[in-house]
Amino acid sequence: GGGGGGGGGGGKAKPPSGIASLMAEEQRRKEAAARREAEDKVAAAAAAAAAAPPSDAWLTRGIVVKCLHKRLAGGRYYKQKGTVEKLLDRYSAHVRMHASDDLLQLDQQDLETVIPKEGARVAVVGGEHRGTTATVRSIDMDAFSVVVRLEDGPRAGAELPLEYEAVCKLDSR
Repeated sequence: GGGGGGGGGGGKAKPPSGIASLMAEEQRRKEAAARREAEDKVAAAAAAAAAAPPSDAWLTRGIVVKCLHKRLAGGRYYKQKGTVEKLLDRYSAHVRMHASDDLLQLDQQDLETVIPKEGARVAVVGGEHRGTTATVRSIDMDAFSVVVRLEDGPRAGAELPLEYEAVCKLDSR
């Protein structure tokens, strides 16, 4: 009968066997690869977010906006309407004020969309139909929404309800 396997050495830890060492190295390699993959996914998501306009950016050339900046020029432009002439970036634009004809550089946070009367044309500035134009069919003041008929895009001709913030009057001047 054989003498059985050797037990633990006399108190000294044995170096890991070749197999255990390979297994530990493989585990470290897998963990590092998983970490790199997670970092790549985060970087890719950040790049995609930077490339695609976020839903919170709604400024568009040609829309009529209302200035909500109370302190600008001593409140001179507060609640005044203007037309976006040029986008400087996603959140700021040159706005030509209607009453004074002044050209102002304003941030989106200091502006609000303007809802026109029924029959007027609007730009869809938010939601899945962003970038299309539409005609206002009806206004529901209680629900802060409008029903529009899309003029272009994949659903041209469709009538659908949209929140006030999703549409903005197009300058017809």
